This record gives sequence, C-alpha cells and structure tokens, in this order.
Amino acid sequence: MTPWTAKSLAALLDHTILRPAHTLDDVRQTCREAVQWGFHTVCASPYDLPLVADELAGTGVKVGAALGIPMGFGTCLQKARAAEDAVAVGADEVDFVVNLTAVASGRWNDVADELQAMRSVTEGRVLKLIFETCYLDDDQKRRLCDLCCEARLDFVKTSTGFGPGGATAEDIRLMKAQVAGRAQVKAAGGIRTVEQVRTMVEAGAVRIGTSAGVAIMQQFLGGKQDTAVRAGDE
Repeated sequence: MTPWTAKSLAALLDHTILRPAHTLDDVRQTCREAVQWGFHTVCASPYDLPLVADELAGTGVKVGAALGIPMGFGTCLQKARAAEDAVAVGADEVDFVVNLTAVASGRWNDVADELQAMRSVTEGRVLKLIFETCYLDDDQKRRLCDLCCEARLDFVKTSTGFGPGGATAEDIRLMKAQVAGRAQVKAAGGIRTVEQVRTMVEAGAVRIGTSAGVAIMQQFLGGKQDTAVRAGDE
C-alpha cells in the first residue's frame, strides 16, 4: 500500500456543515477550510447551497447538496424538486437519504421509482444514496445496493451522522461487495480520526463524509506514528 500525502488524504474528504443552528458565517468558514485544505466537496443543506456555490466558485472544491436529512421522509416528487433546485444553484454532487419507511415496509417499487426520479434530474452530477445503515438489516442493505446500481447512481453511502450509529467497516465491506464495481462507496457518520479514515478506506470506501476534516488533517500532519494513513487496495 502506498502512504498517503496530505493532499491525497484531503481529496478523500467531503467537508460537511449540517449541524443544527449553525450560522451563515459558519458556512463561510467551512468553505474557507475546504479551500485551504483541498477537501473534495463541501456538503450543505439546500438553504446554504447558494452561499456555498458563491464561496467555492473557481476554487476546484465541489459543491454538495445534502437532501432528505435525516430520515428521507419526503415524497418522490418533493425530493426530485429539491434535487432540481440544488442543481440549478450549482450543486456538483447530491447526497440524499432513502425513504426509510418505504424500505422498512418492503415498498421496493417506491424506492426504485425515487432513485430513477433523482437520477433523471441529476444527469451529469454525482448522485449518492444515504442508507442510514444503523436502521437496516443486511438483506435490506444488499437490496438497496442493487437498486442503486440499476438506477445508475454513482455512490452508495452509509449514514447521515444523525442516527444512533454511523459507518462501520463491516457495512463498507458488505456494500462494496454487493455493488461489485458498479458504484462506489462513501463512509460517513462518526468518522473523526485518521485511524477511522484508514479503517474505512481499507474496507473499501473511496470517499469520507465528516465534519471533522480539519482535525483529521491536523492529526495527520502531527506525524503520530500510530495513525499513519495508508491507502487501501481498490
């Protein structure tokens, strides 16, 4: 395995600003951090997206929309409209939560319809489905992986960070095996250290969602031997 540089580590991170009661100044600071460190994307709520797009214009950092946080309970039409709006204001990537009621009820046709609708309004953008894996059994996770691939989504993603559990290496391995190269895997939820990033990447994640990107980079640059980051095999 090849050791990571600070640049290659930062490029794996989606820097998030989704905590409750944050301010627009917090959004601006998050964008400045993303540019400073070279993070891949800033993921923000629909209200914040126009500001994020303005702050990141010309920087190379991608604009990410986080939709349906945290439980994905909106209708298919509502989600598709939100995705259209996000693309219109400059979103390069769209992360959205699956309708957990539909999944729990076995309404797989409803889930498939939602995925197709979201793909149709985000062509040319990176589209990621958030599973919120802590609420799902393994069969549900596998079924969602297959539906995402059939709908041509780009990523399957573990978690929002708002549930009782976040990303685990076991879920990353399961999701990577099920998509079998048809999509990529993003780990998110509770990832706050270099060691956790390393664990997720070794399990198969190629993108990491976190609000602790700055702390992760500072830890990496601190040269702590027990947290040296190495790229996992893809």
